Amino acid sequence: MAYTPPNSFSAGTALTSSNIQGNVDALRVYLHEGVVPADLRNAQFIDGRHVQPPLYDPIRGLQHGVTGYQGGQWSGGAAVRVTFATSALTGRRYTGASKFEVLPGTAFSLDIRAPATCLFHYWFELEAGPDDGARGPGTDERYTYVAPYVGDVGLVISSASLETVNNYNGWAATSPPAGAQNPHTWIGYGQHDGVHLHTSTGPQRYTVGLAALSFIDRTAILNWGVAVEVTYD
Repeated sequence: MAYTPPNSFSAGTALTSSNIQGNVDALRVYLHEGVVPADLRNAQFIDGRHVQPPLYDPIRGLQHGVTGYQGGQWSGGAAVRVTFATSALTGRRYTGASKFEVLPGTAFSLDIRAPATCLFHYWFELEAGPDDGARGPGTDERYTYVAPYVGDVGLVISSASLETVNNYNGWAATSPPAGAQNPHTWIGYGQHDGVHLHTSTGPQRYTVGLAALSFIDRTAILNWGVAVEVTYD
């Protein structure tokens, strides 16, 4: 038989926690022990025509469904896609001005269909320098900063940037090369990760990636990865 609550309530009657809990306990017993075939509907509540499968883009590694986006890309695989940052474009070497520039190959775009909350994850590994500082400030004053980039508003979140100091001591004089002269945890090497939350107000083209500001002549971003979770509000 169908579930019948042991306690009923009429207008103007004060509710008590014991009566409400009694109904909840009885429902718990019914759901676990008392459901019979006659209580179930023959017609399906939902079938295949009600389900919309997500679209998958294997090139960009993104899945787009009715609730939002999920996916990302990285530089690994059979061929590592190294990208670079240099003071010639971003720092004060030639232009006299400091400016973040988008790191080539690290961004991808989404077609946001509705107001959404976008959670952007990123990580990177880089080697900065060595740069002797002959054409600028002292060697130990040079840094490379990497920050998340949001393309729909042309915004670099510089407050979330992560820094790596110049490897001004150079590389070990061995053959084959044995890495930085000092331990890589001191200078010249950085492995960082971060996350940034951004909201989208409506349908728009949305781009996320990495940007860099370098006061070092040569900075190689050896490995990197970007991923995004988009939930429609």
